[in-house]
Amino acid sequence: MGMLISSSVLAQSIEVAILSTSGPQKSSFLRHAKSFEAQYPGSEVILSFYSDADFKKSIVKWLSQGSGPDILTWQGGPRLYQYVRNNQVKDLSRLWSEHGLDASFSEGAIGAISLNNKRYAIPTSYYQWGFYYRQSVFDELNLQPPADWKSFLNVCETLKNAGITPITIGAANKWTSAAWFDYLNLRINGLDYHQRLLQGEIPFTDKGVRDVFEKWKLLLNKGYFTTRYNGWDWQQAMPFMYHKMAGMTLIGNFFAGGLPPLLKEDFRFFPFPQINPAIPAYEEAPMDLLMVPNYTKMNKTIEHYLLSIAGLDFQKRYNDVSSMISPNKQVQSKDDYFIQQGQKVLNNAAGLSQFFDRDTNEKMGSAGTVIFTEFMDSKNVDATLSALENARQAYLL
Repeated sequence: MGMLISSSVLAQSIEVAILSTSGPQKSSFLRHAKSFEAQYPGSEVILSFYSDADFKKSIVKWLSQGSGPDILTWQGGPRLYQYVRNNQVKDLSRLWSEHGLDASFSEGAIGAISLNNKRYAIPTSYYQWGFYYRQSVFDELNLQPPADWKSFLNVCETLKNAGITPITIGAANKWTSAAWFDYLNLRINGLDYHQRLLQGEIPFTDKGVRDVFEKWKLLLNKGYFTTRYNGWDWQQAMPFMYHKMAGMTLIGNFFAGGLPPLLKEDFRFFPFPQINPAIPAYEEAPMDLLMVPNYTKMNKTIEHYLLSIAGLDFQKRYNDVSSMISPNKQVQSKDDYFIQQGQKVLNNAAGLSQFFDRDTNEKMGSAGTVIFTEFMDSKNVDATLSALENARQAYLL
């Protein structure tokens, strides 16, 4: 069940259903609701907070039955598009156009809420994925953050020759291995290919996918990964960097929140290096948003609320307390190195993927992450492509 919170009891009300398990995020929405009601007398904002599991059950029910809260939080990319294609989400293009919102939001964020050049949501937050490393380790070996694949391989080889495992990963929960597939595919084949592949439109036996696994196999064959990754979750794999036994890790920015305070200043970030120069810099950045179900009757209060969510005040306050990044590129991020680096990368991204399990359906997401992790053990490209193709035919066709 959701937790129902009403700021006041007034005539003109809107209900907003929010997927949130964070106390600071809830407080931010509550403060914003009170501020909104003060700015628009006669309005009432009713906030209903849901856990992840409850929200995902409820959203299916609301959209299928055609009744429920007026505004819903949700996620960008294909998870939004599925409801757009079912005609269950309102087109907000007029609102975007009349208020010039395209000028405020990053290109990648706009892409993740758009289909056929129409806008279907207001982005609220996202965060970057990329490589985190020890600056002191790189300094000792005269290494620079690599910008391309050749330089990346050189960094890995230099670390290995120094007795340091280049890359640490904990894949006991499987999903961390998906980040490697996602980024290799984005850098080799691009975002459109990646999205069509994960929606079942391209077979996993395609040459483009083979290229991804051949690149990955090269890293595995060279011994660039920690060896017992299958027995650790991502957090258990991080002490290798704390003790300078590993050089870097590919992870989301939630990693920075768990860094030991004494070591945090020594950690730095760089985006996944370029592989194919013809492919723009697409990034992995799971994004949250607000959307309006098609059953909702639009009115000025709803429009004002959406615009206030898009505005600088909410975007900054909400993302500062969440340690996330505002998709509104006019927001000045808080004084945090990793947030600032992430904002720079995402503001310049040509487009965004959402992460493997968000960009495909649930069954394919579960199967794929297991297959990726098994590949790290077997290094068998043919068997992996066959397993993924079997999963595509079972779950995506």
